[in-house]
Amino acid sequence: MNSYKIITDFCSDLTPELAEKLDVEVIPMEVVLEGEEPRPGNEIDVSEFYAKLRAKKSAQTSAANLDAFLNTFEKYLAAGEDIVYIGISAGLSCTFASAKLAAQELCEKYRGRKIYLINSRSGSIGEGLAVYLAVEKKREGCTAQETYAYLKDICRRLHSEFTLNDLFFLKRGGRLSTATAVIGSMLALKPLIGVNEKDKLEVLGKARGRKNALLSLVASLEKYVDDPTDSTIAIGHSDCLEDAINLEMMIRAKWDVKEILVADIGPAMGAHCGPDTVAIFFVKSKRDDLPEETPSEEIIFDSPELELDTDDTVNTEEPASTDTTEI
Repeated sequence: MNSYKIITDFCSDLTPELAEKLDVEVIPMEVVLEGEEPRPGNEIDVSEFYAKLRAKKSAQTSAANLDAFLNTFEKYLAAGEDIVYIGISAGLSCTFASAKLAAQELCEKYRGRKIYLINSRSGSIGEGLAVYLAVEKKREGCTAQETYAYLKDICRRLHSEFTLNDLFFLKRGGRLSTATAVIGSMLALKPLIGVNEKDKLEVLGKARGRKNALLSLVASLEKYVDDPTDSTIAIGHSDCLEDAINLEMMIRAKWDVKEILVADIGPAMGAHCGPDTVAIFFVKSKRDDLPEETPSEEIIFDSPELELDTDDTVNTEEPASTDTTEI
């Protein structure tokens, strides 16, 4: 059995300690806080970061660049290992496109190796959840090909949903009008936002008040998962641990869930959603109304050709374009 390395990017919000425990490599990204020099995201204290956002300072992130992927991928390919890369939603960041370019550049040089690229269709600890589940499969003895096939299935069913306490950051990012933000804040309306089947953010609904917003996240779990007791669920929060724990308690009050991971939403995603965001991530039960494939899933083989798995049959010498938008 060929050995392989599982790689993800900084948007997955895996802490350095958890990444080391899982034996996962994390591609770095830079974050720029207003009035400061760019810094690697993993060097920024999360509490300090959100304190500055609460003070209405702006923050920007840059997608992981091509060189970062080339250097990381080549390190493992040169050592004789294959790669399974799990990335942030291709519709939310250019990062996945950089990973694809790096794989295309390296596939000719390392003809005996394979690079598998998976679009998680999520971000933050939702992307981290896909990584966590992939590591479980690897530890069970699955090959890179088997882990890839497993990820193709779960990522098309990965549900990402979050609610915000402050509409300012959505307004500043152009995703909400000023009038809507003001009225929503006055009425204590909390939007519920998710990633749709086209890999884009969409408003799923609204709830009045924080408690009802959290209950709506629980209702989504009940709606999309036949038996949550056997699920691994991830909860992300941006400097509002108490709300995240309340959500966990609401879930455990209804079901004896297998495992719930609670993690910080890091600077990469927090720059766009702001503080006091709570998110839930889980794998939906298999149903007929799900999309047939995950967008932008790709496998790079040990040849100059790029085989796309969007219909399991296509072979082309030219890579398909990826519709990506920088967040």
